[in-house]
Amino acid sequence: MPNKNLNKDFTKLKQHDKDAFLRIYNELKIPVYTIAYRITKSADTAEDLTQDVFVKLFSSPPDESVKNYRAWIFAVTRNLAIDNLKKTKTLSFDDIDNIEQDNEINIITRLDIEEAMNILSLTEREIVTLHINAGLSFKEITKIINLSLPSTYRRYKKAISKLKILLSGGAL
Repeated sequence: MPNKNLNKDFTKLKQHDKDAFLRIYNELKIPVYTIAYRITKSADTAEDLTQDVFVKLFSSPPDESVKNYRAWIFAVTRNLAIDNLKKTKTLSFDDIDNIEQDNEINIITRLDIEEAMNILSLTEREIVTLHINAGLSFKEITKIINLSLPSTYRRYKKAISKLKILLSGGAL
């Protein structure tokens, strides 16, 4: 369900309201980064893409035909990340230096999750990330990734099952 305050901020953004932009940025920067990271598997690229998404948002806010601004911004993120993959055709590894401040258990857990996510197909990673990290419904996700609702849901359930197996020490 779209946040009503977020919708108001998107409306204000069309008049280049910088405060509205900052509120949108603060609410959506982490899910945008997460989507970009899950697709590109690169922290540096995800940071660059996050910046690109918000520059695009500020310079060209969505028009009135957009009904769900969160879904729109996540679709923009996904498209930019996929375009980036097509250009580079190589994936870089995450720079672990950024997480040195975390305690050892959090680092291991994060690395285990990332490793498990990387085993999923690109479509599975997208669905899981859009649903869990971005908070989109399966119906909203189907519009972004162009799959049917039953197929999207089945792929999500299959991906979650794979993650449970991998994170409990099993192998696929």
